[in-house]
This record gives sequence, C-alpha cells and structure tokens, in this order.
Amino acid sequence: MIITIIEENRVLSNILHTNVIKNWYNTKIIGNCADFLNDIYINSDLFIIWSFDIENHGNEIIKYIRKNSFTNSPIIVIWCQNDSKKIVNILNIWADDYLNTPYCCNELLARIRALIRRSYKITYNSKLIYKNIIYYSTEKVLRKKWINIKLTSRELQLAEFILSNIWKLITKEQLINSVWWEYDLSNITDNNINVTISNLRKKLWENFKLKTLVNRWYILEK
Repeated sequence: MIITIIEENRVLSNILHTNVIKNWYNTKIIGNCADFLNDIYINSDLFIIWSFDIENHGNEIIKYIRKNSFTNSPIIVIWCQNDSKKIVNILNIWADDYLNTPYCCNELLARIRALIRRSYKITYNSKLIYKNIIYYSTEKVLRKKWINIKLTSRELQLAEFILSNIWKLITKEQLINSVWWEYDLSNITDNNINVTISNLRKKLWENFKLKTLVNRWYILEK
C-alpha cells in the first residue's frame, strides 16, 4: 500500500510520513511539481497534495494524475483555504477529498482509510459464487449449500472481500484496510487477522481454500 505525498516543505512531509507509516502504509515523498511531472512511473494507492500553489501547480498535478497515470487512485488535497468557491473548483477537477489546515491527524487517517477502502471496493454483482458458497452482496448473506452461515460482522467483511478477489494476491495492508477500516490500523495485530481467518475457515470447512503466503499475502484459490 503506497501513499505518495507531494509536499515542498520537507519538515511537513516528514511529519505526515511519520504518522502515515504507523498505520501500515508505505510512503513516497516528492518535493516539487517538476519532479512529480517527470516521474514516469507513477504507482500509488493514494495521493496527498499539500501546501503547493494549489490553484496553479496543484491543478496541474491533479490533471496529470488523472490524464496520464491511468489510475483512479484517490487524491486528497490539504490546503489553508476558506474560500468555498476555490475548494469546490479543486474538487471539480477530480480531487476526491479536501482537508483544511491546520488539520487533525486522526481525521486525515480516517479519510485515507475511507478513500482507500472505497477504491478497493468491488463493483458488486447481485451475488458472488465460489464453489458451493454463495454470497449475496445486497442482503449481506452467505450461504453454503443453500444453508445460511452465521458469521460475525468481521467474518462477513472478510468473506466479502476475499470472495471478491478470487485468485488474486491480496496484501496484508489491503486486507486490513478493507476489513478493519474503522480502527486505528496500527492497533491491528497478526493475531486479529489470524483468528478471524481461522474462524471463517472453520465455518466454511474445506471449501474455503484461503492460503497465507509468508505471512504477508493471501490468495483464495479457485
């Protein structure tokens, strides 16, 4: 999970970097607009643009991300601005969220989690089918051989995310952001993950072939 921080003030970018890495995210810091526009390998799960001349370089960066990087990764703009028309203009050029300075770190992290969770969210079919397991996304019901399986809310969130990504490598960070999104992610331990996976395996028996790879990736085999 990579968050790119585009910030010309090194002190501010380092403060943001320190807060972000404690919550299972990796960061990439870019210090000026020219460096960003010359980076042909833009690969990020979320972008944070902070303290630039937003109306000029900020707009240029946002448009570049959307037009040239072939990504729908969310963009958060952090800006000291009270003019609602200017804020609306930033959001209208494809930024996904805005935060005024000074900002609360916990609020920023909550917005990051919400946007990343949304970006990894599947486009729901009416149902997801895996062997003899059927998950009905609208009703939030999981059935095995047409029998409803009783799951906790956390187990249901885990099942939903895993069944949406059959035969795809899922990172621990993606799993945490999608299933434990409402928590401070720095407090989620391997034990939280392993216990939830173990409980789900017991309820779905041998049909749920979720493999753990070097305690870092997960894959649900077909």
